[in-house]
Amino acid sequence: MRSLCLALCLSVSLPALVVAAPAPLAATAEQPRVMTAVDLLSLQRASDPKISPDGQTVLYRVSTADWKQNKVTLSLWRAKMDGTDARLMVEDGGSDLTWSPDSRRFAFVARRGEDKAAQIYVMSLDGGEAKRLTDSPKNISNLKWSDDGRFIYFAAQTPDSKTDKKRIADKDDMFAFEEPRGRNTLRRADAVTGKLHTVVSGDFDVKSYDIAADGETVAYIRAPSRLLDDGQFGEIWLHPAAGPNRQLTDNDYGEGGVKIAPDGKTILFLANAKDGRYGTVNRNLFVLDAATKAITELGTRATNEPGWEIESAAFAPDGKSVLFTANEGVRATLNRVPVTGGAWTTLVTGDSVVSDFDIANRSGRIAYIQSSATQPAELYTLDAAKKPVQVSHLNDTLGQRFRLPKQEAVQWTAPDGQKLEGLITYPLDYVAGKAYPLIVQSHGGPRSADQFNIFSYGRLNPLLAARGVMTLSVNYRGGTAYGDTFLQGMNGGYFKYADKDVLSGVDELITRGLADPERLGTMGWSAGGHMTNRLITTTNRFKAAASGAGTVDWTSMYLTSDTRWQRQEWFITPPYGTTARRDLYEEYSALSRLDKVTTPTLIMAGAEDDRVPTQQSIMLYRSLKMLGVETELYLAPREPHNFAELRHRLFQVNKHMDWFITHLTGETYIWDTAPGSDSKAEAPEG
Repeated sequence: MRSLCLALCLSVSLPALVVAAPAPLAATAEQPRVMTAVDLLSLQRASDPKISPDGQTVLYRVSTADWKQNKVTLSLWRAKMDGTDARLMVEDGGSDLTWSPDSRRFAFVARRGEDKAAQIYVMSLDGGEAKRLTDSPKNISNLKWSDDGRFIYFAAQTPDSKTDKKRIADKDDMFAFEEPRGRNTLRRADAVTGKLHTVVSGDFDVKSYDIAADGETVAYIRAPSRLLDDGQFGEIWLHPAAGPNRQLTDNDYGEGGVKIAPDGKTILFLANAKDGRYGTVNRNLFVLDAATKAITELGTRATNEPGWEIESAAFAPDGKSVLFTANEGVRATLNRVPVTGGAWTTLVTGDSVVSDFDIANRSGRIAYIQSSATQPAELYTLDAAKKPVQVSHLNDTLGQRFRLPKQEAVQWTAPDGQKLEGLITYPLDYVAGKAYPLIVQSHGGPRSADQFNIFSYGRLNPLLAARGVMTLSVNYRGGTAYGDTFLQGMNGGYFKYADKDVLSGVDELITRGLADPERLGTMGWSAGGHMTNRLITTTNRFKAAASGAGTVDWTSMYLTSDTRWQRQEWFITPPYGTTARRDLYEEYSALSRLDKVTTPTLIMAGAEDDRVPTQQSIMLYRSLKMLGVETELYLAPREPHNFAELRHRLFQVNKHMDWFITHLTGETYIWDTAPGSDSKAEAPEG
């Protein structure tokens, strides 16, 4: 449930240089050292694997911190499926990858030179200069090359009308709020000439789509608008090779991730639905018969405990089974289920997280991304014997270069009998029997779960561990991957259980002698910020808190955020009108209890945040300030809900470390500096 908005940037095409795969500096004979903020922010990660149709080659992207440009760049690489012959194809650019059916070329999206919008570029697998294929007036995304090789399909907004263009040029640009001026349409480009053709458009927005083997038939999801709250009203439609479009679903599921089976007869999708209706349930798999419109749920919770959440899914090449990633609490796995339903077979598991995956549509070979508490995201493939092969080697020497903390899963039972799970990250040089300062970290969402990972920059785990601080992440009720009843724990009251779950985890570590009750901290971002704001108003146990993009008043949050749909479930009604349950909005709003706060509280948010509007953080800051509570507020310019610019991220890490080290240990934290900076960073005056 975490998104990062990265702008498309100028790309430089390179020939397919035979160079070593990207990797950190080689280890030396020196002892491993502790990580710094810059080290943490500079870790490379693999993502977005795409296997060639012949199953011989895999494309993937590598994220790299470019401190000079103050951003994370994405370079495009290729390698053989066994990890050999890794080559850089495009430096600083390339997204939305798709292969030609003959496996000799691939296409990607980039904005270069004089391009007025992001365009499709086509490049040979052997390298050379990428050639621009399209001249679209609007940004292009979500590429798919048809199996017959004739077309490259894509999504793009309709251009502004001549009238609107003139109004904008004349600064006569007062338009109705949230009224769409451009619709998201499905288009295609001739793979040779680049000629553009609109496939599907109208008074709606096209969401996800897939192309049948004939290269003409398209299944797509359309919703009333691009607004997040309209996604639940999306329905699956079929655009046949000949004849009118047909609506295949008419329900409240809010379908997503549509995929067409190889035989074109069935369509796979994901939805938060059960027993024929949308509900507060974990996302699951469904198969739709394109002829009869009958829907079958695969892997029901009745036969597959404990009710995991499905993250992504795709048909196997023979169409007889479906591969999918499942969130299983603190882990995420890759699995297979027959298309007719039945028992799930796990293909990849462990104390790790499997995310992006792709399947070669002929050979059935699989590529996937896997990460853990000892390794940031790397690319793997499964060979014919289903044996994992590591393809990328971005972080092989990480354990030799740095002292990494240990992370392990922990289980306990809440006072009301609910079984809970979380993750402990131990301090370096941990000594059994010693109680350590503890920071409890609450995940966002809240419809998500904390999983094995010490390398999220916003969590600070390696840096805190190096300063002798333990951290605990609690998967609290209202989150995913522990069954539908667990997920429904916020319905009718956001903090009925969630904050008590977090505090029960803190109590558990204190009881075990791991945590020092006199040196406790709490932090979180987004829903984790909501949790932080709740905790500081209900207990004075914490000596320091950091609230990131958290809400303080649910009524104004409901009416100003860019999404509301799940919040009505939490509070039963909207906050307006004579029948509104304003008692629930007030009871669970930190604003109504801020006079109880004594905890020093750091507040941070993006200045352009639409998800949790910046005013929430300002309200919290001004209230605490007037109440005499120690507090500081930082709003990052140009940033949305999550920060994109590297120096903003570095400030976020430095300031949080400074805040917690000062308040929990009484020591001094030395701010880290961005590479190339002329002078040593200093803590800002607050």
